[in-house]
Amino acid sequence: MQADETRVNTMRLPFLLLGFTLVGLGYVGLIVPGMPSTIFFICAVWAFKRSSPRFESWLLNHPIFGPTLRDWDEHKAITMRTKVVAIGTMALFVGISVFLIHKPWVQLLVVATTLCVATYIATRKTKA
Repeated sequence: MQADETRVNTMRLPFLLLGFTLVGLGYVGLIVPGMPSTIFFICAVWAFKRSSPRFESWLLNHPIFGPTLRDWDEHKAITMRTKVVAIGTMALFVGISVFLIHKPWVQLLVVATTLCVATYIATRKTKA
């Protein structure tokens, strides 16, 4: 066995465990208001690409998440509907957070972080 092959084999298990952890966080994000889910599934695809073609395929062909994950994986693109839902949901939860948080510096941090993420989403290629 060559050195590169040994390194790939020793990294397979950590990437596999990372992939399953990210899938778990993605499912938690479906239940917990304000917690994202798609980014965890995108990162899980990345981890499974390095550890398990079977689980990568499972995510990319998932009946609910598959189309969005394939769009990102193949084209680094987001549909307009997904962009609107993501940015709209973020705006809703930032509004709630700013209302509930009474420390101005935390409010500013939440708003600034959200603006950066929203800008990133808005500037990605839009898939028709």
